[in-house]
Amino acid sequence: MELNVRGTVLFPGAPDLPGCPVDPEDPFYKKRVLCEGDSWFSLGAIPSSNLLFPLKFVEPTCLYDIAKPGDTIVNMASLASNPELAKWLSREHFAVRWDMVFLSGGGNDLIDRCGRILCGAAPGAGGHMLDYVNLSELGRLKVDIQKAYLAIAALRDSEHSLSRGVPMVTHIYDYPTPRNAPAKFVGFGLAGPWLYSAFKTHDIPEALWVSLTDYLFDWLGQTLIELELKISNFHVISTRDTLVRAELGATGDSKDWLNEIHPNAGGYEKLAQVISPALFRLLYSV
Repeated sequence: MELNVRGTVLFPGAPDLPGCPVDPEDPFYKKRVLCEGDSWFSLGAIPSSNLLFPLKFVEPTCLYDIAKPGDTIVNMASLASNPELAKWLSREHFAVRWDMVFLSGGGNDLIDRCGRILCGAAPGAGGHMLDYVNLSELGRLKVDIQKAYLAIAALRDSEHSLSRGVPMVTHIYDYPTPRNAPAKFVGFGLAGPWLYSAFKTHDIPEALWVSLTDYLFDWLGQTLIELELKISNFHVISTRDTLVRAELGATGDSKDWLNEIHPNAGGYEKLAQVISPALFRLLYSV
């Protein structure tokens, strides 16, 4: 079947869309996907683009988006700070049965803690990239990320959920480049840079920036993949090496990247070409 129908991205308080109902339960939609995530899913980036807009399906599909810029998977899993996720997964509030829960989470957790994960080299060290990594901090982050995904899975499968056992899907992040290219969000102003600031703060040689960044994002990918053995019907889509990485030293849009940690519209289109077929297979069990 040909994937030629763009998903309809809806969000709480969405305005009327021409020809597309704003109610995710409307029978117009043949599949319904609850999307929770970080700024790769959110609607506030400038220019406005994210990973959800270019996704394609075989029939009308609702992508109900409750993501927020800068959110972490740890925060998403906290019911105290994120009642929206519980609301949309619980029959106590809404009666939507989702066909899939699609998550984008872990990248901001790594970014937020990179100032602690990266460190200055001990006296006499510094020749190897791992001399600049606090492995204890990295271990703590792994525990926190995996606990958060497990908590969301438990919410999916709770007695109050109408979506018990549906596919829960996330993606691996492609490789960013540490550079002085902050992101801009509606209502938030400029944010970042993140990796660049951490590398500068800890006086890490620029020759190690790319290899060390790749190590950290490969580590994150493996942390997510391990969850496939811990969560039922959990799937990780790998998109590594899909994007052309930004130039080291570029301060704006470069190659497939809009800023330090977000792809541009063309980059998201490339990622969608990898992710859309994987979502199709899981939605239709083919």
